[in-house]
Amino acid sequence: MTREDVLHTLSTNAKLLQIWAICPYGGMGPMLRRFLFGDDPIRPLSFTPNKPHAAKMYLESLQSSAPHGILPLANASWSSSRPAHQKFYGHSYTAPTPRIHFLQQFGLACTKAFAIHLRRPTRTQQAPQASSGTARAPPGLSSPFSTDPRV
Repeated sequence: MTREDVLHTLSTNAKLLQIWAICPYGGMGPMLRRFLFGDDPIRPLSFTPNKPHAAKMYLESLQSSAPHGILPLANASWSSSRPAHQKFYGHSYTAPTPRIHFLQQFGLACTKAFAIHLRRPTRTQQAPQASSGTARAPPGLSSPFSTDPRV
């Protein structure tokens, strides 16, 4: 099944698939920004003619019936229903609103994912091959377990 087939199946079943992008530095793509903050894309995405279902799904995701602006909605809902004594969201004095709490957690997740990619590169590293000759210790470091004076 191709990507276009999947999008066609979703569209005929009245399902919406929003394509979200995150850059390597944690920046959000236009569709994710619309979903979270309600921001309209600066410039519309363009699709090649051989991707009609992708273009249709994109246009459907820009309609008012598609979910968008959930963080401003969460802020408004929380501030109207929170107890008077609760000044911060998420049991954190650094997050006064749900939006800031989300941004902090999102930044932490992106940082952790970036660190994992740095620590575990996708290409496998091979162990260095042992040389066929005798290994010599660096100058000034002689091995107490060797009887060979060269080591």
